[in-house]
Amino acid sequence: MTDALCPTAKLLATVLDACAERAILLTDDGVVLHRNPVAESFLNDAETITDILVLPDGVASWKDLRAAKVVKKDGVVTRNERTLQVVTNQKCTCGCAQAFSVVYVESKHEVVRSMVDHAMDAVVTINEEGIIQTANPAAHKLFGYDDNELIGHNMSKLCGGNHAEKHNQYIQSYVKTGVEKAMGKNREVPCRHKDGHEFPCQLGLQEITPIASASHSQKRYFCGYLRDLTQQYQHEAEIKEKEELAQAMVNSSFDPMLEINEEGIITMVNDAILCTFGYTREEMLGSNVSIICGDDHGAHHDEYMRRYLETGCQRIIGRKRQVPAKRKDGSQLQVELGVQEVTLQSGKKVFCGYIRDLTAQHKDKRALRRQQQLIQGKFFGKDAED
Repeated sequence: MTDALCPTAKLLATVLDACAERAILLTDDGVVLHRNPVAESFLNDAETITDILVLPDGVASWKDLRAAKVVKKDGVVTRNERTLQVVTNQKCTCGCAQAFSVVYVESKHEVVRSMVDHAMDAVVTINEEGIIQTANPAAHKLFGYDDNELIGHNMSKLCGGNHAEKHNQYIQSYVKTGVEKAMGKNREVPCRHKDGHEFPCQLGLQEITPIASASHSQKRYFCGYLRDLTQQYQHEAEIKEKEELAQAMVNSSFDPMLEINEEGIITMVNDAILCTFGYTREEMLGSNVSIICGDDHGAHHDEYMRRYLETGCQRIIGRKRQVPAKRKDGSQLQVELGVQEVTLQSGKKVFCGYIRDLTAQHKDKRALRRQQQLIQGKFFGKDAED
């Protein structure tokens, strides 16, 4: 092929033949003049010729290169980062007034494969029989298998519990019916490591665009994305444990306590407040705090909250005061109320109420006052007679 080239083109072709990258020499108007050995081998492969990463216009095959745009910079190889193409333009120096372009090409498969190989999550491709075709490094690390221990084996090898028996059924059912029971959805499934231990995973399954084989029949492939949920479950368990500990500490308080949101809705109560007001936990949670407010205090409580949120004026927040309260049976009692504001990480505000029942204290004061009156009456009465 190089015999028909002009001296300048022959020189370029000789340089390209020594290049390790796939290189194509073409004229300025898109006519292919020479392909180096690695490009020749690549393009003659029936499985990869349809998988070329094309020039910026989205050209799908070499016969369409005439319409492609190339970066023209005389004698300088430049890289087009957007398409991972490398092109250069060289003017002929032998007097034939021809201009040449050299294109270095990568395949779409190689680019996608590189992205998959660097993915944080495990990625596995399988065929419609459930046989593993590829597995990225994250999958090897997650399951403990080498590539030769996965490729050619059934996907059920990675499934835990009774999911292994059902996995092939999901795929075959989808291939036959097209009903997407598991396809295109994320779900939690048990997975099994090479050493036998099982762990929770989030599995997403997607069908890859059908690929035409040499026999012109379409092969169907599926891509599975797996994310280890072990750390997430541990984190959730730690949070739950802390919440349970906090609730236990609140419940151990002798004084009634509750938590309300910005709308005045009760979101948390302790055992002492249930005992004091006679409600069950289910009755209090989700109710407005006004259900335990006595006299006309309940009618004004939401207005107090709204005014504080709008103005920041702390008339009741951060202070203790005596207010009337009301039990479930309608009976009244005097309590000491303290309210503190707490800002959550999300920015939402909640308010913690600390209540002390003053019934016994007031009863003791009245008894003491009567006793003092009785003593004073007897004492001053006797003096008066003397």
